[in-house]
Amino acid sequence: MENMFKRTLLCAAISAAAMASTGANAAIDLLDGKVQMYGQAAGGLIIANPDGGDSTVTADIESRIGFRGRVEFDNLAPAFIWQMEGGNANNGTNTGGLGARDTFLGLDFDGVGSIKFGRQLVAAYNYVDWPHSNPGIGGVFDWNNDIGAAYEDRADNTIRFDSTNFGGFNFQATASGMKANADQVALSFGTSYTADMFTVHGGYYTRSNLENAYDAGDHVTGMIVTDNSYGIVGGALYLGDITLTAAAKYMMTETEKHGDMNQMAYSATAQYIAGGTWLYKLGVSYAETPDLDSRNTLKSFEDEMHDLAVTGRIGYLLPSAILYADIRYSDHNRFASKALPDNDTNSNGVYSKPGKATNVHLGVEYYF
Repeated sequence: MENMFKRTLLCAAISAAAMASTGANAAIDLLDGKVQMYGQAAGGLIIANPDGGDSTVTADIESRIGFRGRVEFDNLAPAFIWQMEGGNANNGTNTGGLGARDTFLGLDFDGVGSIKFGRQLVAAYNYVDWPHSNPGIGGVFDWNNDIGAAYEDRADNTIRFDSTNFGGFNFQATASGMKANADQVALSFGTSYTADMFTVHGGYYTRSNLENAYDAGDHVTGMIVTDNSYGIVGGALYLGDITLTAAAKYMMTETEKHGDMNQMAYSATAQYIAGGTWLYKLGVSYAETPDLDSRNTLKSFEDEMHDLAVTGRIGYLLPSAILYADIRYSDHNRFASKALPDNDTNSNGVYSKPGKATNVHLGVEYYF
């Protein structure tokens, strides 16, 4: 059965190298194995030190629980599959309700694949999120956005197909975003090929016929976004205890009256597991957004933006768990806006507000 919850720290590479030797705990079987309860107890203490701002200490709780099942009927060829997954129980915020994460119904056809409907990840985002936004570099590679685009990641009302594995090759496709208007469908595709020493993968996301006024901060910028899309290519190289990953993501948006814009983001990570117990990992992500003159009508900032994130991690692996410490540095051109002049509703008063921070994360993740 496919991995049913979003991976954070314990990736497939860690599992292969460490969990086989430490005896990972499986999900809890209920009703003679027809239902599984699974989840994770996880969280981190974040000591944030922004340049020019006050230091803070917060607890980021990612604990959650879910249920899933697979039923094979005598009179129905495909198996019935289902899942109900809760959100993070994050310190009293209203996000932990059952169904807040991947929650769906579907059919699994032997030798072909599964088709499901409900709340799920869009296909291309699988590879944006994992492995290329870990450890702690998603602020640049994932959700950093200087071009006014709004991409779905986990979305309600998603129809998803996942192929079975054909000699190392698999394929995913999703259709989503049609609640308000079916013409605004978001189509997403992903594919990967895995061999003994490497994995290569790619994905594409596109959504058209939008009429979204892009907001930045508290003020409308006056820019109407009509089309969003991105493509990602990447892979991983497995060299025994060493795992290397790299990816590039090209994002595009089309607007009314402010032209087309693009943003390029890169991600690279290196991981080493010593003795099946100690994990050392470095992650770097960089993004650049050129040619912003088309939206910079008030001429109040530079015509390019550059963003950087660097994370160093040390972790100690235990059965189905990891204790970790991160040092995370980020340097962002933060995006904000100015109020529009009363006599010029087409002006786009955006500006660049640089922000730098060096944060320390101390945490633990245990999953079952």
